[in-house]
Amino acid sequence: MSTSNLLVPVLAGLAGGLAGIFLGGKITRDVKIILAFSGSYLFALTILHLFPQVYHDGGSDIGIFILLGFIAQIVLDFFSKGVEHGHIHKSDQLAKSFPLSIFIALFIHSFIEGLPLVDLHGITHHGHSHFNTNELLLGIAIHKIPEAIALAALVFHYYNASGKTLLVILIYCAATPLGIITGSYLTYGGFENPELLYNRVLAFSIGIFIHVSTTIIFEAEEHHKLNWRKIIAILAGLGLVLFF
Repeated sequence: MSTSNLLVPVLAGLAGGLAGIFLGGKITRDVKIILAFSGSYLFALTILHLFPQVYHDGGSDIGIFILLGFIAQIVLDFFSKGVEHGHIHKSDQLAKSFPLSIFIALFIHSFIEGLPLVDLHGITHHGHSHFNTNELLLGIAIHKIPEAIALAALVFHYYNASGKTLLVILIYCAATPLGIITGSYLTYGGFENPELLYNRVLAFSIGIFIHVSTTIIFEAEEHHKLNWRKIIAILAGLGLVLFF
């Protein structure tokens, strides 16, 4: 299990949380630019690297697990109210109760993101080549920054206190490392075919990535007006995957 895989998502989430506190619960245009960049990166990574991986090594029924992941994110999105897309509704900002359902949905979302971030060197590849999980780690870390900003913004509106908001963010940041630990157990826990199991876990996560990334990209153009900053951010995200 790589230490960097455990630390990077935590540091990214913490950075986003601190930024959300610093912004006083506001979602600025710059945050939406980061969101557009992360969405396009995840989308390109999924199309160019993750899809070939799971369809090559995952068996004939791998598409079912992708669809299950996609449906799971639809359900999570109902409870998170789109916070992972950078959305904050006015009613949620003015709510007098802690946004528990949003927090739990984001925690589960982040947990699932961590499942495929395991060290693959111990798996018998049978001549197959795995993608570099560092690329996926980068995409998840970039996405986690605006996601944590949005969560911190909501929690800050409720508590109006930096310390309590930071504590919630720290709990949220633990989700992805817990996912990585669980994914490592599933991969190296003595199961009969760890490679097939890993690819099914990855396929489920891909369904999550497809939903989140496409939603971010489709919502990047507000009021159907051309925004060159967001277009450049999207192209930069796509280009970064091509560069790797």
